[in-house]
Amino acid sequence: MKRVLSCLWLAGLSCLALGCQPDTGAEPPAPSRSQRAEALATSPGAWSPTAPKLFPSTAPVLLRATGEVLDPSNAGTQRYDPYANTWSAPSFSCPQGYCDTLSTVALPSGDVLAMILHPGRMGGQPVVKRYAPATDTWSYAAVPYNRGSATLLDSGRVLYAGGIVYESATGFRATALAYEYDPETDTAVPVGNMTSIHAEHTATRLYSGQVLVVGGTFPDTAELYDPATRTWTAVPPVPHPRWRHLAVRLYSGSVMVLGGAVPGDTLVDVYDPYNARWSAGPSLPFPDPTSATLLYSGEVLAVNDAGQAALYSPTHNAWRPAASATPTRTGGAVLLHSGQVLRTSRDQGFAEVFTP
Repeated sequence: MKRVLSCLWLAGLSCLALGCQPDTGAEPPAPSRSQRAEALATSPGAWSPTAPKLFPSTAPVLLRATGEVLDPSNAGTQRYDPYANTWSAPSFSCPQGYCDTLSTVALPSGDVLAMILHPGRMGGQPVVKRYAPATDTWSYAAVPYNRGSATLLDSGRVLYAGGIVYESATGFRATALAYEYDPETDTAVPVGNMTSIHAEHTATRLYSGQVLVVGGTFPDTAELYDPATRTWTAVPPVPHPRWRHLAVRLYSGSVMVLGGAVPGDTLVDVYDPYNARWSAGPSLPFPDPTSATLLYSGEVLAVNDAGQAALYSPTHNAWRPAASATPTRTGGAVLLHSGQVLRTSRDQGFAEVFTP
């Protein structure tokens, strides 16, 4: 009996230290009017510029082992060291200016997969390359299809889904193809096709290990991929059609979808995976967000290219204005190990850090 009580006591300490998240679909009670007013009363946080970066940014990603940020782009490859506030130019994924990085995925090994588009006929030649930070080297990965979404699964494999293909008879078209890539064996296998074709969509891994795909070519569609069965299942359509939008999994397990509805929109939709239903989230205080980052606190930092910023509080279910960022074409945002957020720019030379 004493051993059981000791185990329970230790488990409680672990939860306090690590911050246990209940795997339930229970929604918090609705906040009072005074709580909402308090949440919107202040503009927290501060932005500070980093040392000048070397190239434009398109797909920055955190290196798990070092806490640095790898930032390949269409002009070159750069790494940011947040502890020294320095940018460096490691080996390039391709000759400078001769490719464009569409997306990046950090693997459990510490390596990074980058979806890269080389110039050429038929919209360019898409490939996937693998970067090893320890040796600063790039190599090709045997992924037969890309230009869609890339999502790390619980197994360590990567789901590549949807995107755009070129066929001589029909030209460019969106696709429902999907593959699982195993970085341990450098092999990819086709899985079941999606229920709809998708391009310019989002793909978000849930706590269950399933992947929620939203919008894109058919902007009101949504579906789930189950890695256990390698099958797709349609879910209720998103209330506001989305294309080139953002999606963030909250600590509750729900997925917040914002941006990409219509130009100038402030609409927010939230998907509850436990009950397979959508609900309206609180509208953003500004339009057209271009980055949305989940913080360690459970809040979400949203920013647009005009530099407007806001923090979403899940406790109050409300947005409050945050300190203004610098107006620039957002090239991506990365949560650093320090809890700060690195916001990069598609313009050369500029990046900044948000401190909550």
